[in-house]
Amino acid sequence: MMGLKKPQLLALAGAVIVIVLLVLAPRTPSGKQEEAAATAAMDPAKARMAEAIALVQGQEPMRGIMMLREIVQEDPANAEAHWHLGLFSVQSGQWDKALDRFKKVRDLDEAGFPDVWFYLGRTYATMDSTDQAIACFTKYKTLTQDTAIINGVDRFLIELKNQ
Repeated sequence: MMGLKKPQLLALAGAVIVIVLLVLAPRTPSGKQEEAAATAAMDPAKARMAEAIALVQGQEPMRGIMMLREIVQEDPANAEAHWHLGLFSVQSGQWDKALDRFKKVRDLDEAGFPDVWFYLGRTYATMDSTDQAIACFTKYKTLTQDTAIINGVDRFLIELKNQ
């Protein structure tokens, strides 16, 4: 080291500091760390629900649906599981099943899922039950403050009333 001059020593010291900082730097982005910590802290039932939903929306939808059905079988009062099963029934065009699920959600936890009134209205409208659809959409309008949503619901109501 006798032959190194001051600029070379400073460059070497800087390189060592950069290497040490790179070794000590976190390997995952901060958002991912918080997400992982939140998932780990999540209670097992919520973690299972999240896994089932991810499976339905991912590569194994039937496996996720089966998990949601198991959750409902174990806990028939689980409004969130009924809610997701209802949404997936709508996506697959199974309107009668969606209607049953949304009615169950309404009965279990109407306040926790105010959008259930919109989906009930949509389901009734699809099944040609116009009076029930109008009643559900009208109820939904009282539960939302968003003017864009209210305007959309008003358009649905106009269409239904003109049928």
